[in-house]
Amino acid sequence: MRKTILTIACGSMALSAMAADDITYPMTREMHNPLFIDFPSPMYGTDSIGRMYTADASAHVWNDGRLYVYASHDLEPPQGCDRMDRYHVFSTDDMVNWTDHGEILSSADVKRQSGWGIEGWMWAPDAAYNPANGKYYFYFPHVNEPLPWGGHDWRVGVAVSDHPASDFHTAGYVHGAPSLIDPCVFVDDDGQAYIYNGGGGQCAGGRLRSDDWTQLDGEMQPMQGLIDFHEGTWVHKYNGKYYLSHSDNHGSDGNQLRYAMSDSPLGPWEDKGVYVYATGCGTIHGSIVEYKGQWYALYHVNNPSGRDELRSVCIDPLEYNADGTIRPVHNWGTPSGTMPTLPTAGNSLTINAADYNNGGEHYAYHKNGGEAPEVATGKSGTYIANVNKGDWMRYSVAATADGSYDVTFRVIPRSADATFHLSANGTAVTGKIAFDGTLSDFAEITVANVKIGADVSYLDLRADNGTFDILSFTITPSK
Repeated sequence: MRKTILTIACGSMALSAMAADDITYPMTREMHNPLFIDFPSPMYGTDSIGRMYTADASAHVWNDGRLYVYASHDLEPPQGCDRMDRYHVFSTDDMVNWTDHGEILSSADVKRQSGWGIEGWMWAPDAAYNPANGKYYFYFPHVNEPLPWGGHDWRVGVAVSDHPASDFHTAGYVHGAPSLIDPCVFVDDDGQAYIYNGGGGQCAGGRLRSDDWTQLDGEMQPMQGLIDFHEGTWVHKYNGKYYLSHSDNHGSDGNQLRYAMSDSPLGPWEDKGVYVYATGCGTIHGSIVEYKGQWYALYHVNNPSGRDELRSVCIDPLEYNADGTIRPVHNWGTPSGTMPTLPTAGNSLTINAADYNNGGEHYAYHKNGGEAPEVATGKSGTYIANVNKGDWMRYSVAATADGSYDVTFRVIPRSADATFHLSANGTAVTGKIAFDGTLSDFAEITVANVKIGADVSYLDLRADNGTFDILSFTITPSK
């Protein structure tokens, strides 16, 4: 591959390119679950550009047959969500080879072209194509005034182009849209475009004018019937039904993706539950798209970086049940042997900590910093050593019914502040488990009456603080 030299000045985040026509995308690497962050291209980890973190993926298939992903961009060094800027577009025609089309819009562009906005604050975007005029529309939330958190003057900006991945120029913002984030535009089969945005528990939707997709056709209205709405609205259609998916306000393992269904693109909506469990990342923002006969769920994680401000986009197959409901996205890997089943009365199940699911990083084991798991062998057996804050291990299990269990962990605390917890399907089922000082050998810590449902697909051991070694955990039905 001919190398293109890209330079980044971190102070102003100015980006320059030499010999841009030398870019020979796509890079090739076959991956079952392509995390953009892992691709061996200028998207991450090369000596020409370094890392690039992406989030909030908005996926669309346009009439050229390619799948396009419009993503937000977590800049480095991270300083919170205010550092998000410089949108990129990625595309593929086979789900293996990906093209990074480069930066399409920045906050500096908005200020220069439209006269509003501040540096950074370029959050989750979306895009739409209008066949009536052949234009592509890029919608993005952006702050107009540097007010304190909770009081920002958010606007839904619009940029327009004749091309899906280049030459976007701002066309102002959608006047009358609520001061909320995360715009989504859905185009129905009859060509009518609908716009949505929302955050902080509020979600609104309305129509765009048929002759001008930068303007509303009437007021936007609250979306009724949603459960635990947080942000990240996405609307799609399947078999005549409308689906509104969104992030919820989940607990310590991060937010989940829920969805609701309706017979109308503006509701009312009926909640149908979770389709992507919490991944450990504080935020999650998804889109759903059909490409070449297969449906896909896109969302983001923090696995590669271990930081919520440096996220990476994931893609996984998505499947529907016969009644149109969505099956939970299977993104947790597979066990190394026979699927263990949670025990019934009079029995117990012991899982060795080192026997986590096959699949490795991003599937079943994560260690911050990208190191391999530290598997060691001592007089008590094989164990995982030096588990640190943010590390986690995943174990697929099954259950025959909802149950209450006593769970005994065999651990060696290596620091007095070490804590961890157990989760089921991305939901914490224990509080933080602490140690009584440091030990030189494995000791048992039992947590009683842990509630685990019959829908369990996997258990996570997640380190909250400090350092410890873990040998195993044993699950016994509570008496």
